[in-house]
Amino acid sequence: MNFPKISIVIPSYNQGQYLEETILSIVKQQYPNLELFVVDGGSNDNSVEVIKKHEQHITWWASEKDNGQSEAINKGFARSTGDIISWLCSDDLYTTLTLHKVAESFSNLPDTIGLLHGAVLLFNDKKEIETQFTYLAPCYESYLSGMVFSQPSAFFKKKYLDRVGYLDHNLHYGMDYDLFMRLSLVSNFHPIEDIYSKYRLHDQSKSVAQNNRFIKDWKRSFVSLCKNLSWHDELEFLKQTGLFDDEITYQNAFSFQPEQNIVSSVNRKKALCFHLGHVVKDLYWIGKFVDAGKLMKTMQRSFPIEWMKEDTRLMAVMTKLRLPQFALNSLKRIKRILH
Repeated sequence: MNFPKISIVIPSYNQGQYLEETILSIVKQQYPNLELFVVDGGSNDNSVEVIKKHEQHITWWASEKDNGQSEAINKGFARSTGDIISWLCSDDLYTTLTLHKVAESFSNLPDTIGLLHGAVLLFNDKKEIETQFTYLAPCYESYLSGMVFSQPSAFFKKKYLDRVGYLDHNLHYGMDYDLFMRLSLVSNFHPIEDIYSKYRLHDQSKSVAQNNRFIKDWKRSFVSLCKNLSWHDELEFLKQTGLFDDEITYQNAFSFQPEQNIVSSVNRKKALCFHLGHVVKDLYWIGKFVDAGKLMKTMQRSFPIEWMKEDTRLMAVMTKLRLPQFALNSLKRIKRILH
């Protein structure tokens, strides 16, 4: 088998307690054509000691102040020379043989496939919970609307990354969706059922400590998408919901030309439906049940129920929103206890 070069970037800040395990999950892959970059934000824990311990496996590393994770990852992107690229946060892990599987899958697929995404295993100190895709069958509209797969399990071709540009420094939580949304406008995505990574849940992880901030970035990026593609009707719909007042002025102008055959094949109204589904789910999980219910009713009036059924988690929230508020509060308390 021909082994294409794979470049992996590890962004890290004060994650010394997890960093070594993350590095070893890559090194132990024993992938023969690998570049590894570790970009530390100037940690004051034992991170540098850990990095130096494994320096023989690292192509380049730095420990210096930066403006956040997006800038740190972009430093690694700028130095990468691989055919395939991704980043792995310093508290997450790859599963056994992931890099070999990714390389083999790409070699067996058309060159128009720009990104592969596999499944992920959520874990913490107590248990493991397998999770799969949000949508029953991911499509262009779902890729444009929000994150429908886990970033640690996504691998993409460097040539398409170079075409659409790197991560947006203005985004610190939803920069992965923003990048993948742009990649989906110039290449095809391919889902894989293998579990590629393990995503660690702990008190300091963004998905636990700052979960409510992701949707704000997603909303900004979707508004930007609509502006770049001149989706005026969809922008007006967003304005009328009253839920995008803080994001509606945002735009990061595309530095590339989207593939016209991809753009013309997208059902923009369906993409809007899927994005609003993410907003409903966020409103529900932060306890804004009234706003979630209002938006859900607007969606039911505006979009076919068949579209909403493609998002299994949205359907679960729709069912729960029919319950009285005291029951919803009780459900959320039970959920927190169980997790």
